[in-house]
Amino acid sequence: MTDKGGTGLIALILALVLVPFFLLLVLVMRIADEEDRENGTSCLGPGSGLGSGDTLAPRGSFLKPVDPSAVTVTSGFGQRWGTRHQGIDLAGAVGTPIYASADGVVRHAGPASGFGQWVVLDHVQDGQLVSTVYGHIDTYTVAVGEQVRAGQQIATLGNRGESTGPHLHWELWPGGWGTAAVDPLPYYDSAPAPGESSAGPTTPVPPAPSNGSLAQPLPPSAGSEQGLQVDAKKLARATHLKFGDRIAGLGGWRADGGYATDHTEGRAVDVMIGNYRSGDGVALGDEITDYILANAEFFGVEYVIWRQTYYPVGGAPSLMEDRGSETENHFDHVHISVRGQGTDERLVSWGSLPGGSGNATAAPADCLVSGEGLGDRLADGSVPPEFVPWLERAGSICPQIKPSLLAAQLAAENGFRHGESAPVSVTGARGPAQFMPGTWASYGRDYDGDGRVDVNSIGDAVMAQGHYMCTLAATIDGAIADGVVSAPNGRTELYLAGYNAGEGAVLASGGFPTGHPDYVVQTRPYADTIIAAEPKYRARSNQ
Repeated sequence: MTDKGGTGLIALILALVLVPFFLLLVLVMRIADEEDRENGTSCLGPGSGLGSGDTLAPRGSFLKPVDPSAVTVTSGFGQRWGTRHQGIDLAGAVGTPIYASADGVVRHAGPASGFGQWVVLDHVQDGQLVSTVYGHIDTYTVAVGEQVRAGQQIATLGNRGESTGPHLHWELWPGGWGTAAVDPLPYYDSAPAPGESSAGPTTPVPPAPSNGSLAQPLPPSAGSEQGLQVDAKKLARATHLKFGDRIAGLGGWRADGGYATDHTEGRAVDVMIGNYRSGDGVALGDEITDYILANAEFFGVEYVIWRQTYYPVGGAPSLMEDRGSETENHFDHVHISVRGQGTDERLVSWGSLPGGSGNATAAPADCLVSGEGLGDRLADGSVPPEFVPWLERAGSICPQIKPSLLAAQLAAENGFRHGESAPVSVTGARGPAQFMPGTWASYGRDYDGDGRVDVNSIGDAVMAQGHYMCTLAATIDGAIADGVVSAPNGRTELYLAGYNAGEGAVLASGGFPTGHPDYVVQTRPYADTIIAAEPKYRARSNQ
C-alpha cells in the first residue's frame, strides 16, 4: 500500500522546482536560436545540422581552425625536406576539434594522398574565392557540397597519412584551391580563436596571385566535370569564370549524345541560356559564341552551334536542318565541341582566362550557409499570406525540407497560382504544386478539412507537396547511405530533381539525372533556380 498523500506532495514540490527550470531552459535556448539567426547565413544547403561542439561566429568572420591553447605551431610554410610545404603544422592531441575558418562550401572531404584524410572548404572573403585545407584529420563530419559556418566543427585532429605525429596541416589558397597557396601563419596569428569575437586587427586575405587561373576545378554549384576530357574541362572552367551567374548552367558528359558522339566522349560543353527567348538572352548567346570563337585555338574548339547555326572554326557559318525543338535546334544553349586531348591532367598547362579574370565566384559574396533553424520561418511578405500557415506546417514534416524551400518550389512551379482558374500545364500538371494525376492519387488528402481532396486547394496541395518531398528525401537519403547514389553538390538538388523528373531518374543515374536532354534543359535549371531563390523566402532577424 502506498502513501498517496506523500506521493502527491512530492509531485507538487517537483513541479514547483522543475517547471520553472525547464521554462528557463527553453527561454535560454530560444535566445540562443535568435543569436544564431542573427549571426546566421543565407544560402540553402543540406547541412548536417549544428552540434554542441560548434562555436559559431558572426557572418564574414575568419577564425583560427583550432583552439590555439590546444596546439603548437611545429612547422612553417615553404621549402622543407626537398619539397614545398604548402601550409603550417599545428601539433596537438588526436581528437582535438577542428573548426571551419569561415563560412563556406565543402569542396573535398575524405581520403587524400599524403594527408590520409582531408577537408577542403571554399569561402568568399571580400568578394573573392578563398580555399582552406585541413589535412591529416582523424575524423570528419561534413560532405562534399555541404555548406558550413565559421566556427562549425568539421573534423578532429589526427595522425593519418604521411605524418610524424598528430597534427593539423592547414593551408590557405587565395583564388581557390589549385591556384597558389600562401603562408597562412600571418592569418592564423591575427585571427580570433574559435569562440572569440576578435583578437585585434586581422590580416586581410591578399588578392588571388593568379587571377583567372583555369587550374581551379569547376565549383560543384556551377556544374560537373565528370567524364570531361581536359579541353572540355578548361572550356567549362573558363565559361564559368567569364560569364558567371549570367548563364543558367553548364552541361557536359552524358550517356546519350543525341546526334553526335562528342557528349558521350566528354568533348562537348552546353552553356545554358536562361532567358533565351528574350533579346538579352540572344545577346548573351551571341557574346558567348563570339568569345569562344575568338579564343578557339586556346580552347581547342572544333565548332560551335547556336540558334540553329553551325560555326566551324576556320570556316563559314551555315544554317542547320530543323530538328523539331528549341533544344535540338540549340536556341536555349550554346553547344561547343572541342578536340578533347584525353583525361590525363599531369602534363596539362591550364593557363589563365583569356581576356581577364572574369566575374564568377563559387558563391555570392554574401552567400553564407544554412544551419539549424534557418528556413523554418518565412520572410514577411515573401509569399501570399494565405500560403504562410500551410507552408510552415508542410515544412515541419521532416528536417530535410524547410518552408523556405517549399516556397521557392511553389514559385517555380506555378507562381503561387491556385483555385479553379489556375492554368494546367501542357503535361497535365495541376494546382499550386503542379501535381501529375498519378502522383496526386498517392499524396492527395483532405488536409484543409473542407470535405474535398482538391489539387487546386492551397492546404491540400501544399501539404501533399511537403509529404511528397519528404518521401523523396527519405528514399534518396537511403540510397546515399547504401552507396548507390552520390550527392557531390549536396542532397537538396537531388530531392528537387526527384520531384521534377521522378525519383527513378535519380536512382537510375546514381545522382543528378543524366542521359536525356530534358535533364539538362529542364531538371537542372529547375533545381538551380529553386536553390538560388530559397534564401529570399527565409526569415532573417534584420527584416
